[in-house]
Parts: sequence; structure tokens; C-alpha cells
Amino acid sequence: MQRTVPRTTPVKPLRPTPAGFTGCFSLAGALFIACSAGAADPPGRPRQAPAEESSALPAAADLRPVFDKLGLERRKQGARGTCSVFTVVAALEFALGREPKAERLSVEFLNWAANQAGGSANDGGFFSEMWEGFEAYGICTEDEMPYRAGFQPADTPSPQVLLSAKARLQRGLSRHWIKRWDVTTGLAASHLLDIRRTLSQGWPVCAGLRWPKRESWQGDVLQMCGPEAVFDGHSVLLVGYKGDESQPGAGVFIFRNTSNGGRDGLMPYAFASAYINDAMWIEATRDKTRAPKR
Repeated sequence: MQRTVPRTTPVKPLRPTPAGFTGCFSLAGALFIACSAGAADPPGRPRQAPAEESSALPAAADLRPVFDKLGLERRKQGARGTCSVFTVVAALEFALGREPKAERLSVEFLNWAANQAGGSANDGGFFSEMWEGFEAYGICTEDEMPYRAGFQPADTPSPQVLLSAKARLQRGLSRHWIKRWDVTTGLAASHLLDIRRTLSQGWPVCAGLRWPKRESWQGDVLQMCGPEAVFDGHSVLLVGYKGDESQPGAGVFIFRNTSNGGRDGLMPYAFASAYINDAMWIEATRDKTRAPKR
């Protein structure tokens, strides 16, 4: 669950693709990404219109095979309001992942760290609060501080676990905003484009959004609903996209969901445009221990 207005930090540009990503790249898409990663266009080059930028991206991207290769199966939050914590932990696991298997990181520890950093005692919170907790304390493995069925705010990690968690701060992770939290707005066309670009570069995107009070599905596709039928909020991890002219917005995002039994699904672009409150992604920029290929 999201709960308070997050603190803000400067937006940073997109970064290179993680090694070994096997998404649906084209030469034109790769060239476009290399040219557009900076904050401004080169002198003398006209700014591309959104439609031109969109057509330069790969038609589809799907990170699920990479998650599978790293052994990062989706998890379930149970009856707790920890969707945002699970979402950020999944992005951290992916960013730190290496062969043969990625580490499963502790949702319980990150929830504790966010509360320590913010001076609160909540079960869940904003992406910004999770990141502040990570920056202050790092994160340990799931085995070192397992997830509990119920929230126990008095739980405190041992000195050994705190030391282990701190070590992951040396792995060079960075957080990047695509859209800062605003419950009164959805996504602009530029946000949709940036999410697709990030996914095509091989990085999953954390999305906090207004969610249907009563979910409706057609196959794997989450159905549109009016603003009176949503609540704030829920968090999911976007792990891919593909064009689909039959869907509202002419495409869908592939998402991982830790609630409702861990059901994954497809989110029409129109739903994302209407109801995503904030979006961010995490990359490993200075991790010298990463395997050369995934």
C-alpha cells in the first residue's frame, strides 16, 4: 500500500542494458536508445515526435525468461499490505542477479529498514521510503530475515544480519524515477514511452497505481474500469510489453503481482495511462562482481 507523499530527488538518465538481456531488440531500437539516453538531443537534430520515438523501440520485450533463468519466481504477500515492498525487492533482486541463481532478498528487512529510516511503524509504504531504507541499511537475504504471515513491528535484525545487509550497498545500485508519485494524475505519453524504453533496455519497472476495487479479467488481461471503481493503491512490477491493437491504448504491459494468489497478467496501456501514480526502476551501475552474461 502507498501512504504518504514521497520525498523527491533529481531524475537521472536511463542507463545501458544489463549484460545478457535477450529482449526483442532491433538495430534501429538499439541505435535509438544509444542516442536518446542523454538529457538533451544533439545540436542540430530535431526532437522526435512521440510516435517516431515509439516506432523506434522494439515491438515487444519480455523479461520473464531472465527472471526464470535467475531462479526469481514470483512471491506472494498474503494478507499483509506489503505489495510495494515486494515490488522494490523484486527490482533489487533482478538488478543484483547473477548466474547460476540470484539471491532471494528479505522483504521483511526492507520493510523494517524503511520504517527505521522514516521513523514510522507501517506495514508497507511508498517506493521512495523503501529506497531510503535500502540506502540507510542495505538489505539481507530472505533466509536471514524471513517474511512473516503477520506484521511484527518489534522484530529487529541481529548485528550479524545488519552487517550482511550493509555489504550490498557496495554493489552500486541506482534508483531512477520515470514518474514521481501523484495520485491525481496518470501517465503522460512520455511516461509510457519511458517505461517501454526502460523495459526494452532490460530493466523491470516498479509501478504504484490505483487498482480496481473489484478486479475484472478477460483471460490474462486486467479490464478497464472508471475512476469511481478504483482505490489507492497497489503496486506491481512491470516486466514487459507488447503491442495489441485490440486492447485499449493499442498495447499491454506484462506485470508481476504478489497479491491475489500471485497472479500475473497483462495491463492495457490505457489502464496504465489512467491509473499509474508513480514509476521507478533500479539498476546496478558499479557492481564489479556481476557475471558477464545472463
